[in-house]
Amino acid sequence: MLITIRSASRFTHPQKLRVGMCGLAALCAALGGFTACSSPGKENIEVYGVQFSRAKIDGRGFVIGYLAGDSTIAGRACKQGWVHLHPNGVPAGFTAASDIVLSRFIIPSNTWVFQNEEGTVTQCAFPRDTGVQGQVCRGGGILGGAEGVQTAFYPDGALKQFFARKPVRIDGVPCGNSLFQAGIELHENGRLRSATLSEDYVRQGRVYHRGERIHLTPEGLPGG
Repeated sequence: MLITIRSASRFTHPQKLRVGMCGLAALCAALGGFTACSSPGKENIEVYGVQFSRAKIDGRGFVIGYLAGDSTIAGRACKQGWVHLHPNGVPAGFTAASDIVLSRFIIPSNTWVFQNEEGTVTQCAFPRDTGVQGQVCRGGGILGGAEGVQTAFYPDGALKQFFARKPVRIDGVPCGNSLFQAGIELHENGRLRSATLSEDYVRQGRVYHRGERIHLTPEGLPGG
């Protein structure tokens, strides 16, 4: 049975739960949205073919529901707990019940995963530091789950943005690791796109200072 709600709803759109990568303010906003979704909805209902112990659906068809047990939804193994669905029934956000093997990397179990409507992974909040395509992406965090430290990906699965546990050099550039600044960005070819410097740095005769944001082209030239 498909449950619909025609009246105006205070239900929070799943996209508002995504943790921003630029600091604490976005993190707090995401936490507030996630807490709001935890209020009781309809109990013991089936929405888009998925059985929930309770769930809410907004006027656009986005769903937040609680699974009483692990379930496979649109090919994804979702762990017991809160799951977010796009209007087409594809999981928008969920905790992986088992490792998810993709063409470019493996998402470990207990990772909070964000997907678009086509089921393509766009972001993850790893439960612990995780190696992805030669980089160590910071995981965990005080809150964890949907409010954990975010790692982003391009549509083909290439690493797009991440936070490092400690300062790291990429293409010779000293990249910082602060969670209160934007994360390290990569081009789709794996070259550094932008980062906040962990120390003073000279590139092609130009002096960059610690704390400054450097931007590079896919070829490694300044100004990308």
